[in-house]
This record gives sequence, structure tokens and C-alpha cells, in this order.
Amino acid sequence: MQKLKLRAAVSRTPPALYMLLVLFIIFGTTVDSYFTFKNFSNVLNQSATLLVLACGQTLIVLMQGTDLSLGFMLSALSVSWIWLLNLGVPMWLSILLVLLLGGLCGLLNGVLVSKLHLPVFIVTLGTQNIFRSIALLISDSSTIYFSHPIFRTIGKGTFLGLTYTVWIALACFALTWFMLRRTTFGSRVTALGGNQEALTLAGSSVSANTIKAFVYCGFMAAVSGLLLTCRIESGNPLGGNGYEFNSVAAVLLGGTSMREGRGGVGGTILGVLLIQILKSGLNMMGISSIYQNALVGAVVLLAIILDAIVKRSRDNE
Repeated sequence: MQKLKLRAAVSRTPPALYMLLVLFIIFGTTVDSYFTFKNFSNVLNQSATLLVLACGQTLIVLMQGTDLSLGFMLSALSVSWIWLLNLGVPMWLSILLVLLLGGLCGLLNGVLVSKLHLPVFIVTLGTQNIFRSIALLISDSSTIYFSHPIFRTIGKGTFLGLTYTVWIALACFALTWFMLRRTTFGSRVTALGGNQEALTLAGSSVSANTIKAFVYCGFMAAVSGLLLTCRIESGNPLGGNGYEFNSVAAVLLGGTSMREGRGGVGGTILGVLLIQILKSGLNMMGISSIYQNALVGAVVLLAIILDAIVKRSRDNE
């Protein structure tokens, strides 16, 4: 009985947790002054954009898909904000418009997937190129700028030692956790990946819930775009490049399964921290970014392998 309980506990523990412990040991013993408030504050600040994006990606992975368009959706929304501000649109209205645009981008993905019954991979791969082209067209293929105190306030201002960017990201995380764990829509999203037949028999529309999940994901991409813009104080058409992979990686490392609709955003935050702590530690060790990306990819593969081994072990019990 004790052995079965131990196996169950291991199967529920996100791979990111074990890997975080290993990284703490490695970096703590090889990097001077690694365990400092300044270092971890920087890690959290750099994790904020990815955390918000990964919150949205969690819903898509729970539905047994991956949104490959999120990186350049983020870029397009970021440069759109600067573009709107340069046109003279008031700050409050420009923020609302960017959030609306994010929801519309998600709506496009959701409609194509649910109404045309196209694979998520194919749809988001196509819209990824659309969003990339929009970002390049709006910005004329170069970084665009706009000066406003709100950028520095959100990106650099602090409360209780953490930047407002981090607090906004944590609020998005809390919202997503509450939605998935405490609302009917959250249970329906999980059912989309685990048991669509039961969802249909319960009288809930698979198509409508799929669209809602993508709209929410687009909304999170808009928030990510706003946070990234505040942090770098500009709009970069390629600023979101790679975020789509890292968001999927964070979700998988956090223990969410693409096969069973199992997992949640609670593990996703661990996956985000793992990726950023890995990159931060490698930076402090002077490791090239080329090798950093390779190591992140290797860590993700290891997590997928571990997940498959645990599932096979559980199925054989």
C-alpha cells in the first residue's frame, strides 16, 4: 500500500520540481552569489512575460494541442501597441484595443480549429506566419519606439521588492488557476482533452468551448505583449520569437499531459521558473545562448520521456 501511495505521489509531481532541485544544487555550488535576492528578483522579472503566455498555452495543451502562433502573436500585439500610441491613441484606449486584438487573434485560431475541424498544429503554424508578417509590416521590419512613463513604472517600478510586471503575471496566473479549478468552463477545458464524448453527452458544445479557450489564450498573449513592451520599452517585431516553444516547454515540464487532459497551471509556473533559472544560471556561467537553447530542448525531451515512463508504469499497475 505504501509503495502504491509513493508511486501515485511521484506520478503527480511535475518533472520541473525534481529538475529545479538539481539546478539549485548545480548552480549553488558552481556560481558565486547565486542564492541572492537580486538574482532571484531578476529571474522572476524575466519570467513574467513567459508565465502569462504559458497560462494561455496551458489551456491549449490540456485540449491536446499546442498553439505555435503565440510567439509572433505576442510580437504583433507588442508593436501594435507602440504603433497605436504613435498614432496618438490615448494610453488607456490603446491598452484596451491591444487586449481586444489579442482576443480576436485567439478567435481566429479557435474558429479555424473548431469550425473547419483542422489540426491545431496546422492552423497555428499558418497563423504564426500571418502574425509575423503583420508585426514586420507594422514596424517596417525594425524596432519602433514610444516614450511614456508607464513603461518604466510597470517594467522597472517595484512593490514589496518585485516589479509590477511580476505582480501582473502572478495575477494572471491566479486568474487562470481559479478558472481551471473553480469554474465550469475550466472543467470543460480539461474534458476537451480527456473526455470529449462525456462533454458532448452533458450537453456542452465542444466547438464553443474550444473557441473560448483560444480567445482566452489570445488575451493572455496580449497581456504578455504589453508586459514585454514595458520591460524593453519598445516594440520589436521579433521580440516574441521562441516564446511559443518555451511556453509549450513550460507547460510540459509542469506536468500537463498532451494525451490525457491531465495537469494544470499550478505546474506550469514551476516549468517557467525552471526554464528561466536554467538560462540565468547558464548566463552566469558564461555559457553561449546557442548551447542554452540546446539544453532547454534537452530538458524538455527528458521531461517528455519521464512523463511517458510514469504513464506506462501507471498503466501496468
